[in-house]
Amino acid sequence: MTEFVTLAPPWVAFLLAILVVAVTTRAVGTAVGVLLVGLTIPWIWALDAGSYFLVSPFGFEQVLLTVDGFSRPVAMLFGFVAVVNLVYGYATDADSRQQLYSLAYMGSGVAAVLAGDWLTLLVAWELLAVTATVLVWHHGGDAVRPAFRYAIYHLVGGVFLVAGIAFHFAATGSFVYDGGLTGGLPRTLALVGVGVNLGFIGLHFWLPETYPRPHVASSVVLAAFTTKVAVVILARVAPDGALLVAWMGGVMIVYGVVQAIFQTDVRRLLSYHIISQVGYMVVALGIGTAAGLSGAFAHLTAHVLYKGLLFMVAGVIIYRTGTHSLKHLGGLARVMPVTFATFLVAAFAITGAPGFSGFVSKGLITKAVESTGETVLWWMLVFGSVGTVLSFAKFGYYAFVRAAPGELDVRPTRVSLRVGLVVIAIPSVVFGIFPEALLGPMPGDAGGFDAYATGELVKAGTVLAIGVLAFVVFRTQLARIHLGDVDRVIYPLAVRGTTALSAGAIATGNAANRATASLIDRFASLVRGDSRLNDTIQTALVFLFATVGVALGVVLLAPT
Repeated sequence: MTEFVTLAPPWVAFLLAILVVAVTTRAVGTAVGVLLVGLTIPWIWALDAGSYFLVSPFGFEQVLLTVDGFSRPVAMLFGFVAVVNLVYGYATDADSRQQLYSLAYMGSGVAAVLAGDWLTLLVAWELLAVTATVLVWHHGGDAVRPAFRYAIYHLVGGVFLVAGIAFHFAATGSFVYDGGLTGGLPRTLALVGVGVNLGFIGLHFWLPETYPRPHVASSVVLAAFTTKVAVVILARVAPDGALLVAWMGGVMIVYGVVQAIFQTDVRRLLSYHIISQVGYMVVALGIGTAAGLSGAFAHLTAHVLYKGLLFMVAGVIIYRTGTHSLKHLGGLARVMPVTFATFLVAAFAITGAPGFSGFVSKGLITKAVESTGETVLWWMLVFGSVGTVLSFAKFGYYAFVRAAPGELDVRPTRVSLRVGLVVIAIPSVVFGIFPEALLGPMPGDAGGFDAYATGELVKAGTVLAIGVLAFVVFRTQLARIHLGDVDRVIYPLAVRGTTALSAGAIATGNAANRATASLIDRFASLVRGDSRLNDTIQTALVFLFATVGVALGVVLLAPT
């Protein structure tokens, strides 16, 4: 069996699915795509731990596939989400091209997680940025500008990551993963680059501006992949943790949840909660303990499932009502009972209610931080949990419970849409009832953590009670407050800088093109009479210059 499943890396299934979607009808492409990407789950499960597909194209070793405690659970999770997203995209009228772009994006994420060396990671990392940009851009309209900003942010982050890896290679002479990046400058540069994808505060503005704009199915897949791939890479960059990173995670928790509380656009509210919830993972990795590592990956798994479900719920609301603002919603529990029921599952999971996945993963992270003696950091986690309860009490009340402020025209839905909601809701309940099913496959060591100990139940119950009470008491006042975003100050400066940089690059490229064209014309003018010969010489010269350029690139990249 092992020999069979190592004939190709699992992300090849995504490439095959892309080809099928490109040449068949939407229905056939979706069906075959579901089967192909679904195969990645048993495919990755059947692989023994270790490195596969070792190649040396430039004289140094690359590992195209590695299976370990980091990559196995996340890649299998991504395969499951890919299946659900394809079905959800079909049910919400996503066209074939969007499904194709989604597959390319999801396949890049799987390739990044399964990469066994820094160079292979860089290729997948950049593909992830490019395919996400195209996925958002495809929707058109008001998604175009956010897609451009997404590209700028992630390309700049990629430059920092490339620089960190380059310095690491200069120090070690190897790209293969081995105990994280070299400390000092290489690791610092890489942390900034990964921090863009994680949504470090000050580098986060792309996230709440991008995720609410594209097709609803695109929002679901974006929420599941970009930041979670970054969490895995953070664990590889700094496997021993860093207290400064942990504190940045704490800031993400607090800032993200505060912003989320005051949002009325359902997808924007969820986007800020991505920042906040990823902050829990960053804190857990930053403290550098085995329990923190286990908690981070458990919360990653729980988060992908319940946040994917929440974005699906938000998408169903938008798809069926045409409304994205909580100000204009209400009474949906009666006309959309399945959507409401699955919303409750996701809301209980993200708030850490006993019996749901978030209760287990958040409880382990909080316990791990408590064991380090970082009291202020621990209180930041608690504050984030209370704020999360408050904001989802708000979401549930305004969208589903209260009477609608006006007439809502609710369009009918497909059975496949309801099935998708129920399927992705099930693991959030299973992992809450059976904590070992969630914690067992994760890296690190939970250290005998008992999720259902009396102390854990009391803490969770207290957080839930305070959060709900806060919403009841401050509901009216919250509606009157409108917060700004720190990047609305930073962004104008960044726009001017990137515009000037782009203009300079374009001017340099144009000058180089003119010089090359002039040189080709001079060489061609030496030949008289035969126009076909002139065309042949020009073509040969263009090929020569391109070959020389590639050769120079290889020389510059090759190890000395």
